[in-house]
Formats: sequence, C-alpha cells, structure tokens
Amino acid sequence: MNDKLKNNATEQETINKNRRKLFKHGAVAVGGTAAFAAGYAETAKKAYIGLTSGSSGESPKHAVRGNSLTPEFMIDPDTKELTQQAGQVVSPSSCLGCWTQCGVRVRVDQENNEILRISGNPYHPLATTYAATMSTSVRDVFTKLGFEGGYGGRATTCARGTSMQGQVTSPFRVLGPLKRVGKRGSGEWQRISFEQLIEEICEGGDLFGEGHVDGLRAIYDRETPVDSENPEYGPISNQLLVTDSANEGRTALLRRFAQQSFGTINWGNHGSYCGQSFRVGTGMALGNVKSMPHGKPDWKDAHFGLFIGAAPAQSGNPFQRQGRELAEARSRADNPFKYVVVSPILPTSSSLAAGSGNRWLAVNPATDLALVMALIRRIIEKESYNKKYLEQPGPAAMKVANEATHSNATHLLINDPEHPRYGTFVRGADLGWALAEAEEGSDAKAEDVFVVQLADGTLAPHTVAQAAELMVEMDVVLPGVGDQAIKLCSALSKLRDEAQKMSYEEYSEICGISVKDITDLADEFSSFGNRAVADAHGGTMNGAGFYTAYGIAMLNNLMGNINMKGGLALDAGPFGPFGPGPRYDFRFKGQAGPKGVALSRNNRAYESTSEYKRKVAAGENPYPAKAPWYPLPAGSLTSEMLASGINGYPYKVKVWLNHMSNPMYALNGFANTLKDDILDPKKLPLIIAVNPFINETAAISDYIVPDTVTYESWGIGAPWSDVVVRSSTIRTPVLEPRTEKNADGEVVCLETFLIAAAKRLGMPGFGENAIGEPNSDIRYPLNTASDFYLRGMCNIAYAQGRP
Repeated sequence: MNDKLKNNATEQETINKNRRKLFKHGAVAVGGTAAFAAGYAETAKKAYIGLTSGSSGESPKHAVRGNSLTPEFMIDPDTKELTQQAGQVVSPSSCLGCWTQCGVRVRVDQENNEILRISGNPYHPLATTYAATMSTSVRDVFTKLGFEGGYGGRATTCARGTSMQGQVTSPFRVLGPLKRVGKRGSGEWQRISFEQLIEEICEGGDLFGEGHVDGLRAIYDRETPVDSENPEYGPISNQLLVTDSANEGRTALLRRFAQQSFGTINWGNHGSYCGQSFRVGTGMALGNVKSMPHGKPDWKDAHFGLFIGAAPAQSGNPFQRQGRELAEARSRADNPFKYVVVSPILPTSSSLAAGSGNRWLAVNPATDLALVMALIRRIIEKESYNKKYLEQPGPAAMKVANEATHSNATHLLINDPEHPRYGTFVRGADLGWALAEAEEGSDAKAEDVFVVQLADGTLAPHTVAQAAELMVEMDVVLPGVGDQAIKLCSALSKLRDEAQKMSYEEYSEICGISVKDITDLADEFSSFGNRAVADAHGGTMNGAGFYTAYGIAMLNNLMGNINMKGGLALDAGPFGPFGPGPRYDFRFKGQAGPKGVALSRNNRAYESTSEYKRKVAAGENPYPAKAPWYPLPAGSLTSEMLASGINGYPYKVKVWLNHMSNPMYALNGFANTLKDDILDPKKLPLIIAVNPFINETAAISDYIVPDTVTYESWGIGAPWSDVVVRSSTIRTPVLEPRTEKNADGEVVCLETFLIAAAKRLGMPGFGENAIGEPNSDIRYPLNTASDFYLRGMCNIAYAQGRP
C-alpha cells in the first residue's frame, strides 16, 4: 500500500469513527426528543391545531389581531375624532403594586365591571420617559402611544403592576364585616352587619363573652389626663393607637380621624420598621430631619453612581423610571454613566448582561458603615472633596459662590471630651454676641448664629458672605460658657478625626472589601466631583443603620452635589391639598392638636418628665428609666408604640386600629416577642383591622372591617422620589366596589367606617359643616369619601391656577 492509499484509509477510518460518535450522540438526542415529545404531546398538538385552524382548535376572533384586545381608542380618518371602544372606558389611576405609586391607565369593561388591561399613564413621570404635559390634549397624547411614536413616548407598567387587577376578584378578599367568635387568633369568625360593627366598636360591652371591653367612646376624652401623676403624658384619648401601612393616598382622612378629631398622639406606619434608620440618618445629614427628604441621581447629567444596598432598576424605588433612566445614562455617547453596586449579593444590574461600565463589590452583611467611613477617610486625606462648596458657611456665602446649598463643615464645635457640651456647636451667645434681630416684617424668630473662623484668623458668624476655614483646631475662651480656654475644632476636622480612628486594614477586615478596592473606589468616586452620586436604602436596615445612612449622605455632602446638575436631586414632594387650600379649607372647629408623650417615648427627653423629677426630688437615682426614651425627633416608632402600650409604660393602650399594616409579618422578631401578649385581651383589650384581606396581623384582630382594593378606592398619593417638581398621583374608583353595602346603600370600606364611627361619637370635622371655604362662613358636609377627596383634588387644581 502506497502512502497515498494509506493516508486515504486513515482519513476514512477517522470519518467512520466520527460518524459512530455522531450516531451515538444522535441516539441520545433522539431519545431526548422522544421523551420531550411524550411529555409535551398535548401541547404540541394544540400548537399544530392553532397554526392551522385557530388558537387551540378555536378560530380566532379577528384575522389580524387574533384574540388580543381591540385598540383602546379609534381615530376617525375623516373627522379625526378620538373615541373609546363601545361599552369600555379608560381611566387614569395609580398603581399600588409597590409604594412607587406609578400612574396607570385602566381599561374597564363597564357592563361586566371588569378590568381588561392595565397600562401606563402617559402623563405620569414614573410611567414613561418623557411624560406629556398636562396642557397636551388627551387625543394628541394617546395618538402617540402607537409604535410609530417611538418607544420614548410609550407609557408602561411593570409585571407586578399589570397583575394588580387580580386583587379585585381574589377569592381571599374580605367582603363583609367580621367579628371573632373564638379566642383571639383562633381563626373563627362570623359575619355581622355594618351597623352592629359600628355600635360594638364605639360603645364596647361584653363583646366576646370574656368580660367588659371599652369601646372608642370610653377613651374619647381629649381633656382628662391619662395619668394624673404624669400630666405631660397627655389625655385619655392617647390610649387609641392608629397604624397605617403607608400613604397609599388615604392617609389624610385617617389622620383627620385619629389625630385632628379623636386627639390621639399615637400614630404610626410601616416606615418606622421599613426605612426609619435611612430616613432619619439622611434627614440629619441634609439638615431636615422633620421632612426626611429622598434623593435620587440626576440621571441625565450624573457621571458616576455608588449604590449601597440599592441596585438601580432592581431595588430602590422608582423601579420603572430608574430602569429607563439607567439604560439611557449608560448608553450616552459622551460621558456614559458608570456605577458600582455594593451589596452582599450579586444584583442583576451589575451582572455581565448589564454590560460594561459597572461592577459589583461584595460587602459583608450589615458592615456598610465600615466601607463608608473608609471612603470618607480617603477622600478627606487626599483632599479630593469639593473645597469650594464646603467652605461656604451659610446662605449669604452660598449665593456669592453660586452654590445650590451650603454646609456646616466650617462651623466650630466644642472638642473637649471632658466638657459637658462636648460635640455641640459654638453659638454667638457663647462669645457674648448680641442676638441678631429678625428682618423687619418677617414672622420668623431671631436665631442665634453659628461661629466660623475666617482666613485672617478672626471669628465670625456663619451668616457672613464669604468663605470660612475648613480645617480648624484652636483653644478659645468662650465668655458665655466660662473663663477657661476650651478646645474647638471645625466640623470637617472632627469628621476627619473620627474617620481616622480605624486604619484602612481594620475597615477592610470588617466589611470584607480589600484596601485596594476601597481606595480605588474612593478615588474614582471623588474624581467625578459633584457629578458623582451615592444612593442607598437597604444597606441601612441594621443596628448601625442611622450612622450608615448619615455616612452615605455625607459622601454626597463632601462632593457638594446636593441639587446640583448631575448630582443628588431632592424631590419637591407631593401637594398638600387637605389643609387651608385655595378652594376649600379643611380646618374645622374643635380641631385637636395631638398632645402629650407618644407611647414610643420619642421627641421627648426623659429628664423633662415628672417621673425623672420625682426621683431626683426624693434623692433617688433616676437612672435607668423603665424603658429607653428617644429625644431625637424621628417620626413615628410604631414597633415601640405597640410594645410600650402593652407593657403600660408610659401608659396602657386600649384600642388598636390598624389599616393594612402587617408588623406580624414585616417586623423582625415582632411575632416572637409580642404575639402572645397581643393574643391576650387583658393586655390589649380591642384590636380592629381595616383590610381587604386577612394578613398575619389582621388574623389576630377582634374585628375586620372590609376595605376596597386599589381600583375601587379614592386616593391622593405621592410618587416615590425621582420627580423634581411637586407632584401627586390621584386615584378615583374605576370599578364598582365588591364589598358589602350598609343600610344606607354605601359601600363598606375604610372611609365609610371612619365617617360612621366619628358621627356616632360626635367627633368634630365629620358630618355636616365639616369643610369650609377660605375666608367664608360657607360650610360643606363630610359624609362620603367623595366629599373629602374631590375637594382635595380641587385644591390642587386651584393651586396650579387650573380650576
């Protein structure tokens, strides 16, 4: 055999061998296909029939559209008139699939009282990239929703929002009032009439065969002290605790009932255990702990984002809007947006599928503060902060420097750990300066100034119209404090010292991120100046959450990016239509201002209480108190309220009215700590749940008041952040509610319950003459939900000059 034949034989053997491999693998593949076919034979059959004679054996409704819905609107080619489909209506509303509260449009079959489809509202800034102006006609807006208008003008909902219509027909809904007939939490219920519900809740009695239970009337007393020995605790009406899940648009009426009319100070919502540490920490760093503003990146012009415990478009509201803005920002031709996500788990926004320009830093759970402090240390040591911004001590200097805000970085504070005022800022009175008078014609009270050091070494008030020194350490005699020199330092130098208390290696060991990655991140972040933004949420939900949130906000302060182009944009918040508005004045005669000490003991120092003073007067050690007091104004602390009310310190709670809140499920450790006490009527006599479903907390209630779901209810809510103009999301019922009706033919829901209870108790602000007009004696009734919400909507329209 010659070499050529030999080579040919070898090649043929190789081919045969490969064929045998192919047949071998092919047999496996064919076998797999056979198994697949056996398992999905029925599906394949339906697919074949659908292709040949219609969907699953039935001819489609339309040759082109198949079984899909007909278009929402039709435009007459001759008259150009826009019309809706016969028997259908498309109504704007708000989505409550999450707390973002995107605007939606709901398509309803009026004959069958059925939602056909939920889509985005093209006028709403959270539902579309380029929201239509309110002056644009409905015809023009909806004409552009087709594909020919491009994707930019489309208004969408997420999958969660689209599925919200399932709540309406859910078999698990509560449609009539329920009263427990077994032990609390046994799950034994009976249906009762609305009229019986109101009577028993208001009047009390031996309601469950377990002895007398006080109703609302027994504690509706806004004058008698709940504890005569501690009058600062407030009136008996404080024994009503009212909790709300969150503001889904109806909180204003619930607050009117609980605080302004009944007079209880004990109001709470889920925010106290969902994000209170984030809100208070950020509020303190931004100098506005009362409003606790939210901020988001100015996506259009931001160049770098640091997301700590929040992944853009995956976690951290608003999801839809951030998803679109992130996609546009990172695909810019010039200066594409770059970002880093710090999280214990890999988020989808930082996966390989998300493309380049981003990376993930895995941090140990609940150690974000260590990372943040290391970043602050690096930025201060390298002086890569925004020096020009931080040097402006007050509003006057801010204007001269053309900055959007100012900081207290230059303000001097007492830096002697042994001094009783250690850590507090120096004020003008400490130096013997006279208190500046308020401007003529101003209602504002004169406030003492802070103190800064100027470049020439002199001390000046923070109101000067020039920059001040950033890094200051000095000894000064403060005549208003004493005759001894006291160590002072600037706020920024104090922040530097605190950040340097631990080494980079120590910070690294705690958070699990290498020193190189920490320093590289700090250098990269600060290199973008005020177009770098730090955003957070989830990473602040732990024991060090307040300080973590404060530290993250401090990163933004160091960059001077607050309300700057490309920086952190603070939203303008919602309209406030339920006060003294331009069309209707919601104030009423007999309106209460909640007073006393909240069950959570916040907004009050223990040292100001009668309990403390009695112990001191008796020569006793006043410490410790029976439970912690929280002097910091920190909103409502719902979890503390319920635990304190059960334990009776500072006083007992007698009635818990709970609207949709679910701490039994949502609050860590709540069930293990408090469930047994809550199940005991002797410790908490009466629990009323208002809820369309029986969740874990409603299940341990005494009564359940049925409620409407999203598309059956009224509401004026607030879109969650990322909207820099003042805005509210309005909701009106687009469906006839499915809950029962009372004897007067009214739908049983939250509003009907509150109004009926208030009228039975004779509470002010409800019933006849409840709502007024500005500067007028004309009064209007509050007997229905529409009486309340429609007038609030009128106030918004009049405030914008569009009645």
